[in-house]
Amino acid sequence: MSKEQIARRIIVNDDGWIVSFSNKRIDKNTLETEMLCRYSGSPVDTISWCVGDHEVYDYETQIGEIFGVGQEVTNDEKITIGELTSDHEQALKNFNALKKLYGGPLTGITNEFKNSNIDIFASMRMNSHYAIPFMSPRYGEFRRSRPDLLIGQPDEFIPSPTVRYAIRTGVDYKYPEVREHYFRIIEELVTKFQLSGIELDYMRHPAFFRPEEAKSNAYLMTDFIERVRTLLSRTAKLNGNETQLLVRVPPTLYDSLRIGLDVETWIKEDLVDLVAAGGGFMPFEMPIKEFVEAAKNSKCRIYGSFEALRWALDEEVLYALAMRYWDAGVDGLYFFNYFNTPAKWKQKVMGKMADPVKLKKASKRYELDHYDRVENASAHVGAFRYAIPRAQLPIQLVRTHSNRGVVLKMDIADDLKSARKNQSLFECILELGITGLKCNEYQKISVSINEKNVIFQSANNSEDGWEHLQFDQAENYHTDMKTVKKCGTLIKFDVTEADLVKGNNQITVNFAQESIRNKPVILEEVRLNIKYH
Repeated sequence: MSKEQIARRIIVNDDGWIVSFSNKRIDKNTLETEMLCRYSGSPVDTISWCVGDHEVYDYETQIGEIFGVGQEVTNDEKITIGELTSDHEQALKNFNALKKLYGGPLTGITNEFKNSNIDIFASMRMNSHYAIPFMSPRYGEFRRSRPDLLIGQPDEFIPSPTVRYAIRTGVDYKYPEVREHYFRIIEELVTKFQLSGIELDYMRHPAFFRPEEAKSNAYLMTDFIERVRTLLSRTAKLNGNETQLLVRVPPTLYDSLRIGLDVETWIKEDLVDLVAAGGGFMPFEMPIKEFVEAAKNSKCRIYGSFEALRWALDEEVLYALAMRYWDAGVDGLYFFNYFNTPAKWKQKVMGKMADPVKLKKASKRYELDHYDRVENASAHVGAFRYAIPRAQLPIQLVRTHSNRGVVLKMDIADDLKSARKNQSLFECILELGITGLKCNEYQKISVSINEKNVIFQSANNSEDGWEHLQFDQAENYHTDMKTVKKCGTLIKFDVTEADLVKGNNQITVNFAQESIRNKPVILEEVRLNIKYH
């Protein structure tokens, strides 16, 4: 199959919230109003719907463990395992309502979207490292009954907080029983449901073997992928319904292989159809071009990933990221945790992101990424930390003997040189967000771009800090947005005439600290705001 025949442009992952998190009464109109209508008029052509987590499933499986089986929600609350929280009780009611209406959630979703222009994939979370209590109904009997199949072995002491401790309760794919369980679930999804594709989500969560065994066991995961590929080819011949294989993987080929995923081989041998590169936590710094290069002589399509909880909700940030991905040569865009954003937001923001021509003159905000967003070594965040390389920020600023300063790299996809030449560029403002500065110490900060000093007279500062958007979860899950402020000093440099180029740029920051201090000075944020006429 040629790339032209696989024309998916915009993929949105849905975490199965309609079952797990919706607190609204489900009736025959719910899937239309709460799911289908949220994509009306948007460029989204594919939804990848999460079927479960932690080997506990939220669809009508006949071979896996369905959430709430053996648990009855009555006035007496008869429960066999653990105790249902109000959220668990609501999820069970949601599942039963969808089962009564359609036969089950997945059947209902595929039926409702059948006459739309949106295809449905089933998304399989390939491991889970959430800190779920052992007796919780969400923990699952698979792990509860077979602790010997986990990354951390029974009675093994693992110190906390460490990455190894965070991933200890995940299943270990070196065991045939684990690979067989996941394959049988995938086989059921492919053969029993009218799906356009299967997603193997290796970013929920990215640890599949003991760290010291991961790379040497990568062949086992490749064998698993090849087995799934064979299944899809066989079912396509039997029923004429092609089911595509999508994988979501860590942000570099090196780190993928390090944790046991030989993604480069999967791409080059056409074992997978679609690759969503990276989890979206370091989108400005991940080497997206290496995925594009790996796919050059294959049929595999590459997608740039976005994660709303990075946070990546500000329109200017999203436009900069989309521009960077398209410029690198991706085939499409993949969105995680954006499923509940309103239809108007998807129409406006995703609509512009999907159009590289419109993006060229859109206002943008390029940023450097933060490793402290995945710094915590506990639970699932530790798994992210395990798979994601360190980003450039934050950095402690101190005076150096050589006045060398800290050297940062920023990749810019906009052709600013041409924009200056044709006078379409309105302004470029470089922003540094710094904490720990004393009064007027911002004057001790100096900047150079591509080894040329930025005139300090172009700078101004504010003690009001800086802002970004994130979800306000008070009422509507992953829907409403609010502005969050970070306290500190924001220094702005007018760099409209600076020697910024398309591609990699070197930004050097010096701090001529004079006084001894107890509080460190931390460079927390680096942003480049671009506006056009």
